Amino acid sequence: MTGQILPVPDPTLSYWQSVPHFLADLRSTLHPPAKCEVAIVGAGLAGVLSAYYILETKDYSEDRETSEGQRNSASERGETVSVVLLDARQLCSGATGRNGGHVKATVNTLLNLPNGDKEGGRRRTALQNYVTNVALELKRIAEAEKLDCEFELRRSFDVYTDTDEAEAFHKRYEIAREKEEGWTRNVSWVDPGMAEQVTSIVGAKGAFSVPAASFWPYKFVTQLLAVMVKRYPDKLNVQMNTPVTKLTTSPQSPGKTCLATDRGTITAGQVVLATNAYTAGLLPTFKRSIVPVRGMASHHLPDKEVYPHLNNTYNINFGPGKGVDYLNPRPNGGIVVGGGSWLFVSDIESWKNNWDDAHLFNEQVMSYWHGYMRDRFLGWNDRNSKTDYVWTGIMGRTGDGLPLVGRVPGNEGVCVLAGFNGGGMAIIALCARAIGRIVVEGKDFKDVWVEEELLEGFGITEQRLKITY
Repeated sequence: MTGQILPVPDPTLSYWQSVPHFLADLRSTLHPPAKCEVAIVGAGLAGVLSAYYILETKDYSEDRETSEGQRNSASERGETVSVVLLDARQLCSGATGRNGGHVKATVNTLLNLPNGDKEGGRRRTALQNYVTNVALELKRIAEAEKLDCEFELRRSFDVYTDTDEAEAFHKRYEIAREKEEGWTRNVSWVDPGMAEQVTSIVGAKGAFSVPAASFWPYKFVTQLLAVMVKRYPDKLNVQMNTPVTKLTTSPQSPGKTCLATDRGTITAGQVVLATNAYTAGLLPTFKRSIVPVRGMASHHLPDKEVYPHLNNTYNINFGPGKGVDYLNPRPNGGIVVGGGSWLFVSDIESWKNNWDDAHLFNEQVMSYWHGYMRDRFLGWNDRNSKTDYVWTGIMGRTGDGLPLVGRVPGNEGVCVLAGFNGGGMAIIALCARAIGRIVVEGKDFKDVWVEEELLEGFGITEQRLKITY
């Protein structure tokens, strides 16, 4: 695709979005405020959680001190609100509303991290611990704010249907286990002779059982925003269906940023771009480092109850060159499935540098979902399974496989939280918490990453901006 990288109108409808939230098109005021302290672009999990952490921080939830030392509310200073949250489309219409609702570090991901006897093990354990902490933070918020989003701490299977691949990863796991790498303590191997029965996957040649969490991301985000709108009526202004098309430095107020929209310009003291794949559309310096990539997913519903009921989530590895699918079984018996990338990977224009989630892949590719559960899962062969939703979504891929979090070099008034490589649900929460501190306390990534339990490589540097996907 060519042109400015911005969300396209009328995206395909995902299963998660099948019942729109009453705030989906919220505009708190008739016109966006002319000024604000913080503008957040993007109303998915990254943007809404960033707003949550900023507003929950004492410095912003209480009245703030003016430059003259007087304590006045934001509205008394003529700034109307502390935080403005914008999105080009409806609330949670981007990747958060289109993914698998899956919080997990796969064994493949862990074992494919840069190796080295001690360093590799340390990094693998650190990543697994990080993902676990993300799951626990999401759980904390869901419980504290009473979000009805089907959040579950679960087990998940990494299943292999290719014998050689299964044996290769099992061997690498055993080497790591014998070295007592910490991450192996919460992972177990399912032998080939038991793999089909234990996982319910037809033709399974082996599997790992790993920790995971799952939830309904759209419900989490929309309900959390509803909590904030009620809690901070004069601190938070929400403007949906308001695309930001350009960022410029304010000529009247040095250090502040002007956000151009088709409904007026907003001048912000600080900006948070929670724009993932669309980041380069507003910051061209990210054009090499975050590339939009299109994927597809589906929802399958059996005509009657299936035995055995699937209680685990899945990543199914079909062998070298055949890719990986992910599955998130829902409590009602339905299944969200994504993947099938090997069907279109050779047609580069259909997925790389492609941000069109308003259209499906061609009919031959989309036919992959027909009979998916019947062909792959025990107990589904005599059931009629309806594929009631198919959709596309846009991921932000980075050259080194890590997200970009923190202030933008050379543009300190702008923070970025983006580049999740299709795994945002397992990454975003702690990064957004760190962004909250960076914004409120005027800090940099290097000041907060240890305390906020992030991984060192997440920070934005000039060098990382040159790494191309």
